[in-house]
Order: sequence, then structure tokens, then C-alpha cells
Amino acid sequence: MTSQCQTLITGGRVVDPRHHIDEVLTIGITDGRIVHVDSEPITAAHTIDATGFVVAPGFVDMHSHAQNEIGHLLQAYDGVTTSLELECGAAPLNRTLNAAAEEGRALNYGYSASWLLARMMVMEGMDSDQVARLPTLPLEMFSAMQGSGNWAKPASEEERRAIIELVSQQLDDGAIGIGVLLGYAPAIDSAELHALARLAADRNTTLFVHARYGAEIEGHTAHESVSELVELSESTGARIHICHFASSNAGDAKKSTRVLSDAIDRGLPMTTESYPFEFASTVIGADFLSPEILRSNSTPASTITYLPGSEQVSSYDRLAELRAQDPGGLCLIQYYGPDLPVGVDELISTLSFPGAAFASDAMPLTRLTGGDEGKPFPTALPVPPGYAVHPRSGSCFIRAIAWLHRDTGLMDLSDVVSRSSDIPARILARSAPSFEAKGHLGVGADADIVIIDIDTAVPRFEPAPVTTAVGVVYLFVNGEMLIENRETTETAVAKGGRALLATASVAEQAGTQ
Repeated sequence: MTSQCQTLITGGRVVDPRHHIDEVLTIGITDGRIVHVDSEPITAAHTIDATGFVVAPGFVDMHSHAQNEIGHLLQAYDGVTTSLELECGAAPLNRTLNAAAEEGRALNYGYSASWLLARMMVMEGMDSDQVARLPTLPLEMFSAMQGSGNWAKPASEEERRAIIELVSQQLDDGAIGIGVLLGYAPAIDSAELHALARLAADRNTTLFVHARYGAEIEGHTAHESVSELVELSESTGARIHICHFASSNAGDAKKSTRVLSDAIDRGLPMTTESYPFEFASTVIGADFLSPEILRSNSTPASTITYLPGSEQVSSYDRLAELRAQDPGGLCLIQYYGPDLPVGVDELISTLSFPGAAFASDAMPLTRLTGGDEGKPFPTALPVPPGYAVHPRSGSCFIRAIAWLHRDTGLMDLSDVVSRSSDIPARILARSAPSFEAKGHLGVGADADIVIIDIDTAVPRFEPAPVTTAVGVVYLFVNGEMLIENRETTETAVAKGGRALLATASVAEQAGTQ
């Protein structure tokens, strides 16, 4: 232990699941690292009194599409210090990283290698000039390509080799795993999926998968999709992480969790995540939201809300119109609820799956119909009227703490914190060594720290107006204070978040700006 530090946090209840700590301790920070964890204080240039608050590792969000300036600020008030886009991923990776570095980010960030974006480029025959004209935010690129006709079709052997090569190039550039939006292109053949898995196994990295079928697909089951991924891991040795397990398996969770649990018990390297909300969000043009699919399983069109118009879809015909007019438009989909076939008790059961992480699936802002189209999207708080977003985008972790721990006692605080920090960091460290220094408060760890007032924590539940969650009192990113006394600091303006790469060592990462 050192005898002095730059910043000392005193009086707080330190909750660090990795080191089995839940007690009042002091934490010292110097040069972006934790240098002191003890019951006794040391000399410090600056001291923060955290009495009455919880001090925890900053939350590591593996699944955030809100990879822009305002998205990061909303996530900061949710306790997030590292925000990663691993389900969709990026391609070309360096183009996305360069754009993020030029704009600056408040939080640490990183991307997987996007299989689906690579597939779109290959299947649509895009040249470098066409790619350069696409948006740099991966989800916006994905949305912009929704109207194209070829990318979701089965590939020829030559096209498949080109797709795998393009994904491999992103891994060479430091992508953290491979993002596999399989559910948006369910017609692809097994050969392509196995080629991706063999690539992941050869490169000692992870597939982050949106499973092929949800619970609503006629002729298929959600647990069939889980079984497919189990077989894939078993036959290739690939590590596989299943994204948003609760929403993908709504209505079929018991069988799906049994399949996954059995696979993990057999030693297969499989993990998963969920977010604590009853409704989801995606582009309205998604294959699994077609009127034909919804009609085939008697899912009402009214379970979908078209977000730009705040419109609860009235009929299958209206859904078809919206999909034709704005296939990349964001929508909300209700999966769980008292008036639906699947109750909230099933969601709670899935959230409690042993070893599962919490991950937000955060979405970028969408402009409401009638908003001023001439104005640029906001880049700073507060978000003005005229915008909407799924509340999980800024309230995933605060809602988990408030609902699952404080209000219901369904989970110990240590369990909630572990699923928000330690578990995701452990999953990621298998593919990216720099994550060994994240998700915990041990001496030598990155000083990514959240201080929360649990008693006053308030998550957000409505898509509009867009406001921050309440409860985060202080937030440190790389040792720099981003939130102080519940307000953003100049660090937010300075945008000190760092790009995280799979290929960088901890020492190299510390010097990356």
C-alpha cells in the first residue's frame, strides 16, 4: 500500500464482488489507477466523503448501441464507465474508431468485428467510396442498409470467404470478438455460421450472438436457437455469448435456460446477458417483426410502438406500411406484462440465471415526428424536447439496483453489482487482456468507480422526454471525475474515454487516449 494518493474516497460502503468485499473502506486513486484499499485513510490531495453511499466498480456494459456523445452521457448517469458495441460491432473498425476519437467520448469504448455489416458490404457489392458515405455509428449504418435487398440472402462460397476475410481484418485491427446479428439474417446457412465460429476459435476470441429465432417465429422455438449455438460451440470450440437472453427467449425461457445451463455444466464456454425491462427496441424493418410472422403466432401488432411517431401500431396492415416507409425506424416491442402471455415473473427468473451479466442494449436517440429536422442531434445534456429513446439506454443498471435489490430484495446488492461489473469484465478478459483491470476495485485496477445513493435512485421508464436516471453521485473514468455531486464536470467536456482494443496489453491501454 502507498502512503499518499491524488484522490481518496472515504466513508462509503465498498461493494467489490470479485474480492468478496462489502464494508466501509477507503479507496485511493493516483494516475488513473487504484493504489489503496484499506480501512485506514492515507494522505490525499483531494478527499471525497462517500458516507451513506455505495462505492462500486464502474459498470461494464457489453451491449450498447448508443455509441455517440449523448449516448455516453446518458449511460454515465447509469453508472457505466465502459460502453461497448459487441452485438452488432463495427466494420470497418478503424473508420468507426477514428470517428469516435475525433468527436471524443466520455466513457471507455470498444467494438467487436461486425459480421452483419461485413456481410452487407460484400453482398451488396459496395466499394470503398460507398462504404465511406455510410454513417460511422454502427447501428445507424445498419439502419441505413435496411432497404437493401441482398444482404440477408444465403451467400455463395466465394461471398462467404470474402465475408470471413473482412471480419478477420477487423480482428487484426483490434476488434473485441465478433458480433453476430444472426436474428436479422436467419436465412444464412450453417456453413457460414460454422466458418465464423472456427475463425473465433482460431483467433481465441468470442462470438457475441443475437440468436437466429425468437419465441415468436412460426415453426421454430427459441430453445432451438440456443441448441444451435450449443452445438456450434461444441463442434468448433468457440466461445459464445448469447445477447439479451430474456427478450430473445420470452415465452420459452424455461426450456432455453435448461439447454444453456446443461451446456455450461458440461464445460462449454458459453455466457449470456439480459436487461431488466419488459420491452425491447430495434428497427421496425427487422425480419422477425414482419406482419406475417406476428400473425402466424397470434402476436398483436399493438405490441409494437413506432418510436418516431409515438404510435402504437394498430394493425398488421399499418405495420406493413411503416416497415415500407421507414424500415430503419426504431420501435419498442412489449414482451412481458400482466396483459401478455408472458408474465414479469419469467423475466425475473431469466435475469437471475447464474453467471449472467446485465447489459443495456442501449439505443441512440431518435427524433420524434414533427421535430425540427434542421437541428443537429444533441451532443450534451440536457436532451431537449423532441427526442425519444428506450429507457434502458440510461437506466439499465440503476433499474436493476432499485428494482431487483432495493425495492424487492430479489437479489443481494453484491449480486447486482457483480452482474454489472465483475461478470462482464471476466467474460471480456478472455478475449481482451485489458479487461483484467476492470470490473473490480483491487489495487492496480483501473480507477473506473461509481458512487451511488441507493436510497434516492430513480430509473426512467418512459421513452420521452429523455432524461437521466437519478442515483449516481460521483463517477470516475480512468481516475478522472466525470460526475461530481450528481452533476457532470469538465471531464465530460474533455471526453476522456479511451478506445479499448483486444490486441492491447494493460500497460499499452493505459497510455491510449
